[in-house]
Amino acid sequence: MLVGQLWYRYLVLTTHPRRYRTLFRTIYQRRCRNIVEIGTWNGVHAEQMIRTAAVRVPMREVRYRGFDLFEDLSAPDLERELSKRPPRYDDVLSRLRRTGADVRLFRGNTRVTLRQAAAELRTADFVFIDGGHSIETITSDWTAVRDAMRADTTVVFDDYYVDPGPELQGLGCQTIVDELDRAAYHVEPLEPIDSFRKPWGVLQVRMVQVRLR
Repeated sequence: MLVGQLWYRYLVLTTHPRRYRTLFRTIYQRRCRNIVEIGTWNGVHAEQMIRTAAVRVPMREVRYRGFDLFEDLSAPDLERELSKRPPRYDDVLSRLRRTGADVRLFRGNTRVTLRQAAAELRTADFVFIDGGHSIETITSDWTAVRDAMRADTTVVFDDYYVDPGPELQGLGCQTIVDELDRAAYHVEPLEPIDSFRKPWGVLQVRMVQVRLR
């Protein structure tokens, strides 16, 4: 337990980009053990979330369900979704299973796979939605998660762009988050905000936490 606590403290002090530290704090503080990540990519943050959950509960009780296209990502999808070239499904699965957690990955378009895995979503107490994609994809992902949320489910959106310019038109989760009914959802913008210099200016990115009221 002491080793796990020390590892967790190191993680929240050193992780970059800094906004990812909020993932680990939330999982740790809420004792989350059933994690869903929409946008697993290379599995680095997935492994960190799994190991954070295992600081508070036995590793054998940690469940991780990850969704991504993996190597099936086509060139048009790569450009449209503002995504990054992902690693192979088998490589990510092998990495995450070495943790000893209950791991399952879903390969394919989330507009299909999230609906097929509705039962998995209904067991989640923590859902991380990668917001760095088209609004159409994020809206579809959120709709599937929203329909499965429980009273104890915490949803975190990434890639909420602060004061986005025309360069980010149609991208990010800010439109979806800003339109959420505050009477139905508790919406909390999270700190810190990461800043990245781009050819057109400074990109500011944060995460946002959403829970049912």
